[in-house]
Amino acid sequence: MPERHQRVQALYEIALSIGGKETLTDTADAALAGYLRKLNCSVGGIFRATADGYEPTATIPADPTSNDLLSTAIDRLAEVSTDELPLHAEPTAGTHYYLFSLPEFGVLVIGKQGGAVDTATRSALTPLNEKLAEACRNKLVERQLREQRNRFEAVFNAIPEPIANTVVDNGTERIIASNSEFDRTFGDIEEPPKTTVAADLADADTGASGHNRPINTDESNRRITTETACETVGGTGTFLFHGVPVDGEQAAEYIHLYVDISEQKHREETLQRYERLVENLPIGVYRTTPGADGEFKLVNQGLVEILGADSKNYFENRPVSDIYADAADRKAFSDRLLEEGTVDNVELQFETVDGTQIWGEVSGIVTETDDGPVFELALQDITTRKERDQQLDVLNRVLRHNLRNALNVIDGNATMLENELDEDNDELKRHVEGIERRVSNLEELSEKAVTVRSLFDQGRSTTTACDVQALLMRVAREFEDRHPEARVVVDAPEESLYVNADVRLKMALSELVSNAVVHNDRSTPEVKLTTETVTRDGEQAVEVVITDNGPGIPEHERQAIETGEETPLQHGTGLGLWLVYWAMSLLGGDIRIDDADPGTRITLRLPRVGTDTHPRDGGTGMAINSGD
Repeated sequence: MPERHQRVQALYEIALSIGGKETLTDTADAALAGYLRKLNCSVGGIFRATADGYEPTATIPADPTSNDLLSTAIDRLAEVSTDELPLHAEPTAGTHYYLFSLPEFGVLVIGKQGGAVDTATRSALTPLNEKLAEACRNKLVERQLREQRNRFEAVFNAIPEPIANTVVDNGTERIIASNSEFDRTFGDIEEPPKTTVAADLADADTGASGHNRPINTDESNRRITTETACETVGGTGTFLFHGVPVDGEQAAEYIHLYVDISEQKHREETLQRYERLVENLPIGVYRTTPGADGEFKLVNQGLVEILGADSKNYFENRPVSDIYADAADRKAFSDRLLEEGTVDNVELQFETVDGTQIWGEVSGIVTETDDGPVFELALQDITTRKERDQQLDVLNRVLRHNLRNALNVIDGNATMLENELDEDNDELKRHVEGIERRVSNLEELSEKAVTVRSLFDQGRSTTTACDVQALLMRVAREFEDRHPEARVVVDAPEESLYVNADVRLKMALSELVSNAVVHNDRSTPEVKLTTETVTRDGEQAVEVVITDNGPGIPEHERQAIETGEETPLQHGTGLGLWLVYWAMSLLGGDIRIDDADPGTRITLRLPRVGTDTHPRDGGTGMAINSGD
């Protein structure tokens, strides 16, 4: 079998050894054994990075100190940083060890007696190492979740009030777990205690005159907090009851919490404890009146922080629709909540005090008061998750599509090359060139994927002021040096225009100019960079316009960017435009694509800022202008 096919077979079998095991240790053991067996290595280990260094997850042999080669590699591991990986060393003649990065998990160490692992194989291990790192991270998360579950059960049993976990099965609610205080108060019972609304509880927020079940099984998603009378082991007691639906393996699962409020002092202390809990929750909790605008009746500190307000006073005499990116969404949400009575995890776009749009996940119920219905709402900021989901979706679809096609071409050309080895003709050279072109395309795509990831690692927005004109001149000079056959012209006013931007704006501009030059079918590619100041919604913005004389951007590429999503029938062939789209989104700007005659006109818009209150990159001018 040719060397290349042997390598592919070995890598394939290593991939099969990764994942699918019950625990982190089992996953690491199986994968390590696969690496060593298929790479003809004798020793190795998988080490997890911790705050104190590296701890072994799996090693062969089990005692790494018993093998000189592995011990030497481990000693070296303690001395290097992840930036230096991968690393190869030959401590003694004929012995080799290799250190590979397992991103966001740790390091893979393998040791080999005799010949070295060839360079092509080491390079091809990168995606397998990433797959191994992901499998280890997943198992680590599973272990942490089990530990969290154990902690939850410990807390569950330590809660001083009666608490029970119930499920509704065929219309019957039964207890599946309870703490000792619940058993002491209500006895050893299989169903929740019968409850009725006490006659003297005129202020109870029940939404009905009475009930014999805290949870109405016809409205299984309803959350209830009410004062209720229950039969206990010692007689009738008055409790503040909380019935909360939870996500569980059962069709309908709930947590019942009973707080004894028979004594007024105990009642006040209990209510104060829950008020503090709501106030300190890391999510926004607020109460509003219904309607297209609505009125804030209560907000917690979590909502103040999510929306970037100075204090709770910001919400006084302000319509609730003000916090929505689109006021129409508030009306639709209000109508839905009034109709359904409760909603969970509704995703909506909101606008912070400084005008930044964020994604929020809202859950809420309608409760009745003397003044009419009110909304009890909880909002969680999911902006980062939405952006990461979009990023992963696009990267997965684009990379999977292009890599599959490219690898098919490589495989086809390789097969033809093998068939022609004994013949001397020009076809052989053409096949080799085809392989090289495709490999080059894969490398470029991989590099862009890393660049895209770096965009998100830098967080949202920046406080660094950038001189847009200086940046355009820098980009133009770089491309004229790199592509002397092209003509890149900057037509900008002498007055400096500033925006809040970092290296991501330079990355976006370089990507657009590169596309305009490299994919241009004219003998002299021409790119024109201009700037202008515009006013949008009373705020000044700077527009950077990139115009080229090329063949234009394919319609399916434009549609993917304009709709903000990839579909099986509508996807781009690369990451370039997505890189620009994400860079502008993270910097608080936007992108517009229009046809030109000839070519394409792309407009990048960012809010204009001054420079007196914005830091520069000390000594070298603006951070972007320094090329960082």
